[in-house]
Amino acid sequence: MRIVKLSLIGLLLFLNSALAEVKMGVEGGLTYADMRAEETAQSLANASGSTVTYKYDEATWQGRIFADMEVTPEVHVEIGYFLTGSLDATYTISGASATEGYNAMGIDLAAVIYRDDIFFKAGMHSSELEGNAKLTIGGTTYNVSETISGTGYLVGGGMQVDDSRFGLTYYADVGGDTDSDMVNIYYGLMF
Repeated sequence: MRIVKLSLIGLLLFLNSALAEVKMGVEGGLTYADMRAEETAQSLANASGSTVTYKYDEATWQGRIFADMEVTPEVHVEIGYFLTGSLDATYTISGASATEGYNAMGIDLAAVIYRDDIFFKAGMHSSELEGNAKLTIGGTTYNVSETISGTGYLVGGGMQVDDSRFGLTYYADVGGDTDSDMVNIYYGLMF
């Protein structure tokens, strides 16, 4: 995945300098995601034979850099790299607890349709969902998660005025997992 990241950054810099109709952009905001804490708690309960309680984060920060290439004034193509902060969940068994964290990163490619100041986009992403592989609670270690990668689709939209944009993007199947989705709400700048 590191080679893909470096390649993407190099490609974005090359495109920006080689093509005048390519704009670069940055976005930042919040990601709301289902990190499947309930399923992990059930796995821990099955493995330990004990009742497991849990609490978890529902949102974290996210950032994205991208290149936007104009095909026509109404149709653009975007390629970007995104990453999120950690979404944490704490699991407790018989008074002992441990915390796991998940973060996501990946590249995306989307067609963007502009209508005046409004835009809509749809495309694909290749992403990685990274989490702790083991949790130790009360001296016992449980295997609960791992790093997974895969592809999924994205849809979104928003409003762009001059070089500022506000929007929302839904990423399905983060890390290739059909139960891991995220919604990004963001503000961005293009230059």
